[in-house]
Amino acid sequence: MCTTLAASPDNHMSPETSGLQPQKRALGYWVTAFIFGNVVSAMVYLALEPDASTGSVVRTSTLAASAFCMWAVFCLVAQRFCAVNNTTLRNGFSLVITKRDWLVGIPVGVASQFVLVNVVTWPFARLFPDAFSFDEVSRRATELTDQAQGLWIVVLVLVVVIGAPIAEEILYRGVLQNGATALLGVMPGLVTTAGIFALVHFSPVEIPGLFAFALVLGLLRKNSGRLGLPIAAHMAFNVAGLLLVALV
Repeated sequence: MCTTLAASPDNHMSPETSGLQPQKRALGYWVTAFIFGNVVSAMVYLALEPDASTGSVVRTSTLAASAFCMWAVFCLVAQRFCAVNNTTLRNGFSLVITKRDWLVGIPVGVASQFVLVNVVTWPFARLFPDAFSFDEVSRRATELTDQAQGLWIVVLVLVVVIGAPIAEEILYRGVLQNGATALLGVMPGLVTTAGIFALVHFSPVEIPGLFAFALVLGLLRKNSGRLGLPIAAHMAFNVAGLLLVALV
């Protein structure tokens, strides 16, 4: 992956002194990473699935290749953002996962998947029962798990459980939240980051749950001053989601 995550002691710095301070120019880096990352991902997707149609089922190999290429761009741009600020990706975002991160992040991620998402989705399910049914909300995860067979299950786990949380937290809670809080203030920046994170998944039925969970991730980032805790929670959230659709 784009960086090395390793367990470390819990003697991390406080949120006020750790990592990069908020900077408005971080927003430009986020825009650059988002645009170029998605362009590269689309090019890889079209190269591997030239005959793909809207309703076709995409192979796990294609999804993995396009996702990893997009995340590579995310991490390269984030690394550049840190470099111009005379630091590294690891030090700039305090990119380590401590034992405490796992102890806190795992239950937070699991609770967010099983409790928080259901609570915030419930009013929409009452108003729009067909659009917000369990099958619709979990459609993307179901399609992923149904496609993965044999060794491709390992690839799916690498993509969903490891790759996505690391790359997305670097870009959104690392770069975007940095710029948004510098421009708008702490809480408006967190809300804006969460809203963008939910919208860019391009799945309207998932927006309420993703927005609520992104707020949790933003607060974890703010209060810990590091990315390790939101990455751990994000990983647990994705694992819980895969298990949910696999067992139902």
